[in-house]
Amino acid sequence: MVLMEYVVIGHGTAGQTAAAVLKKVDPESQVTVIEKGRHVAIHPCSLPMVLSGRLSLAEVEERVPRGKVDLISGSEAKRIDRERKVVYFIKDGSLESIGYDRVILATGLRPIVPRVEGIDLEGVGTVWDLESVSDLLRQLGNKVVVVGGSATGIEVASELARTGREVTLIEATEQLMPGKVDPPISSLVMKALNDLGVKVMLKTPMERLEGSGGKLTHVVTPKGAIEADTAVVVIGARPDVSVALESGLRIGETGGVKVDEYMFTSDPYVLAAGDVAEVRDFVTGMPTLTGLASTALVQGRIAAENAAGGRVKYPGALSPFLVPVGDRFFGGVGLSASRAEALSIDYLAFRFSGADLPRYMGGRDNVVIWMVTDREGRVLGAQVFGRRGVRERILFLTAAIYANFKVQDIRIMEFAYQPEVCDVVEPIATAAEGMYRKYLSPRGDLSEIS
Repeated sequence: MVLMEYVVIGHGTAGQTAAAVLKKVDPESQVTVIEKGRHVAIHPCSLPMVLSGRLSLAEVEERVPRGKVDLISGSEAKRIDRERKVVYFIKDGSLESIGYDRVILATGLRPIVPRVEGIDLEGVGTVWDLESVSDLLRQLGNKVVVVGGSATGIEVASELARTGREVTLIEATEQLMPGKVDPPISSLVMKALNDLGVKVMLKTPMERLEGSGGKLTHVVTPKGAIEADTAVVVIGARPDVSVALESGLRIGETGGVKVDEYMFTSDPYVLAAGDVAEVRDFVTGMPTLTGLASTALVQGRIAAENAAGGRVKYPGALSPFLVPVGDRFFGGVGLSASRAEALSIDYLAFRFSGADLPRYMGGRDNVVIWMVTDREGRVLGAQVFGRRGVRERILFLTAAIYANFKVQDIRIMEFAYQPEVCDVVEPIATAAEGMYRKYLSPRGDLSEIS
């Protein structure tokens, strides 16, 4: 029996998953992981909760690798010599190498650092890894400006508002999470932030940062200077393709490492997975990046199985996401209406707002569902906002898109019911019914759906 040697570069979600799966499907193999950071792994989606004290730094760090793998941490992979099948990496200042039969590239993202005056002032930080959050905690003041209306920016603003700090969130575009969330949902997110005491300023890019004595005093925008002793800059990230470029692998039009439906790169012995990989969008068929832990997990699993000789196809990215804001959640999956417009894709959209519990139950609240379909009623995307059941509805809608369901199908589906958890009338079914009646029924709009 030939002993296979696998090298995984990166130990984020995709890398961890790939390494663990490799040991399951090929238990006699040698699996080595090269990780740039000195920590085994972290849970980056939990980092905003560290800022509010709901979690500690220790709680978001994993200290033991998954599975029986050899983890070389604190080491930076530099290049894959594809001809000799050797990976070169720097460890403790020395250049070392390791041979391989297959490589899985899972180098993830690197944060975008804006080139603006004052970016190096004390009091300016980001939320990216344990080190950045640790630094931010040491210099966290009472007047905080969060720069960037991304999912991370919204979470950071929400968590810091819990602590009683004066929080301002600025976003350069005209809405929060542009392209991912449509106005009917982003307006609800903005209101939820306002209810927490967060001041949201749209169409407000950061121009520069001003300070005194090396410490931040103001975030300057076209609308004026905002007094601040802390600025949390979270304006996005790009795929970390440095190893791929040094190794001569093909980079796609989105800036990620181009892979096929089996997660193989332009080299048949090198695969890529997670945030660094450019994959196909399930709805549009176009190249896309994902940037989500849940998506990275699936891609890491598929890459590992195929590296070990499998032929598992990645169906394409839908990138379902879920974001907390105060005591509510919002999420989405698939194509947004704004993205459809940008791509000149013909679509229908419908907004439904209804109760999440029966009238006689305490704590009743509204859930809002925004559905996007094609002209035949096939679900292309959806967004949900509410206090409870948001994740479950996003899960269902994700499956509905993968299964090519139409609203004509969903409106007559049966849903589980228990009054402590949900109303007997499922809001997704009612939204589908409303969309069907408004756009698709041969008898026209026969009902009032609020």
